[in-house]
Amino acid sequence: MRNKSFAALATLALLASASAFGQTKLTADIPFEFSYSGKVMPAGHYDISRTPVVLVVRNFTSRAGALATTNNIGGGDNDNKQSRLTFNKYGDKYFLAEAWSGPGSAWAVGVPMSKTEREIARESRDVARVTVPLRTGAVTLASLR
Repeated sequence: MRNKSFAALATLALLASASAFGQTKLTADIPFEFSYSGKVMPAGHYDISRTPVVLVVRNFTSRAGALATTNNIGGGDNDNKQSRLTFNKYGDKYFLAEAWSGPGSAWAVGVPMSKTEREIARESRDVARVTVPLRTGAVTLASLR
């Protein structure tokens, strides 16, 4: 039993390190409160990461974080060639709508509307699109010697 647990743990560690290699770290300073995945997130500094179907948004200062499944809306054809988050704004309420990575690891995902956003969108005539740029940095693994 002990050997099986160790083997499973070693396999998970190997997969995690392999998936981290070559990924891009995305960060953003979001100057307003927004909703994502049915959760209200405070303004602040965020780390954004992505798996093939999930977008993770974390604020370590306030310990706020949320994840949601997303829809692939593009990739290699990033129009502006800039990493960014796009929000739908109804009055004074913001909802995360899209995330775009920049060149090199280009992907784009759309966030499905939450029930709250759908209700507000039905009642509101005006919707604005607000874009917040993302900063990128390569994630590197330390070599073991």
